[in-house]
Amino acid sequence: MAKRNCGRTVDESRIHEKAVKMRKMTDEQLVRYVEDRVEKARSEGFNQGKKQKTKQNPVNIAGIINEIGNVKDIGATKLADIKTILEKHLEVGASA
Repeated sequence: MAKRNCGRTVDESRIHEKAVKMRKMTDEQLVRYVEDRVEKARSEGFNQGKKQKTKQNPVNIAGIINEIGNVKDIGATKLADIKTILEKHLEVGASA
């Protein structure tokens, strides 16, 4: 008897075929398949996180302090306090 695909889209047929293959797997094959998929997902997530981290531009605290220093009524003492706060929250060493 021929397979009937009426009423299924191409995506639904592809998903159905994959599900049939998975249902026919032995317990050992199924466990191995799921563990491989989990490891692949972890690896991809780790690599994406690593890419995102390297794309971040370093914060130029000295440039920020110079720009804030141009604001009226901000003196050297306030500027030093602002610099300390920025370094604390951005976890950056003294770069000015």
